[in-house]
Amino acid sequence: MPTLSDHDLNREVSTELDDRMQHFIRRQEMLFVATGEPDDGHDCTFVTGGAGFVRILSADRLAWPEFDDASLSEAITDIERDPRVGLLFVDFARGAIGLHVNGKAKVLDDDAMRRAYRALNLDPALDLVADRRPARWITVYVESAYISAAGEL
Repeated sequence: MPTLSDHDLNREVSTELDDRMQHFIRRQEMLFVATGEPDDGHDCTFVTGGAGFVRILSADRLAWPEFDDASLSEAITDIERDPRVGLLFVDFARGAIGLHVNGKAKVLDDDAMRRAYRALNLDPALDLVADRRPARWITVYVESAYISAAGEL
């Protein structure tokens, strides 16, 4: 699964999302999720939502809601077997800026997530997505994060 190559080590790698990274994530409308499964190889899944669909829960944890999207069923199965993931956020409009986040993911049902993070209950944006609540959340504990950019965050 995702590892840091010698080339990546020349970048400023952090174990937390600093303020610039958090601001960047909040603006994004898409991300790519790389998963792996020991017996089945690796996969990369495209995930999209409105700006801010990825929630910053803390400097070392983020999450996004899932609404029974069939395109993510394989990724969810992979995460349940092997929690290591690589996330790539890309802002093509501002100079192909990329934010890489590697960590361990966990799938939580919506009720458990709302009990753990009560502020989600006050988030009206969650009730506006196709007039339904998320079925579950993908949470990621950040192990490493770094920016690769042609432009600036």
